[in-house]
Amino acid sequence: MIVKYKLENSFGPIGSAAGKIILLSSVISMIFIEISIFAILCVILGAFMGLSKSDIFIDSDNSKIRFSTTVFGLIKTGKWINVDDNMEVGIRKNFEKWQVIGRSNKHISVASDKYKIVLYKSGKPYMTLKYVDSIEEAEKELNRFANLLGME
Repeated sequence: MIVKYKLENSFGPIGSAAGKIILLSSVISMIFIEISIFAILCVILGAFMGLSKSDIFIDSDNSKIRFSTTVFGLIKTGKWINVDDNMEVGIRKNFEKWQVIGRSNKHISVASDKYKIVLYKSGKPYMTLKYVDSIEEAEKELNRFANLLGME
């Protein structure tokens, strides 16, 4: 059984929103004004920024994990990794902060206060498996992932 978890947008929440706005506005300009090379480039750029995301696929039958980046919302990349005996799962606090500084010196910051379930290889963080909101939910998911990957 293969389970899929969406992790995050590749360009963060601000870049993803900007990409979707660029994509939508360039499609509307192509429909109502004219089709130009600049509009086509804006569609490609907007689709790349707005629709690219990262996912985790877990194959519990074969004990494999695949970190995948979906480019343009269609093309999946990444390779399957076998889960071996020196791997374990754990909980980490997420300290990510996305920040944009505009041309008028306005700062927009989005801080994450989530926890993440991490796969460790030889005691070092190797791959993020899932983001959760609370420590209680993280402990439940930690047990679930340990059972799913056969790490009793």
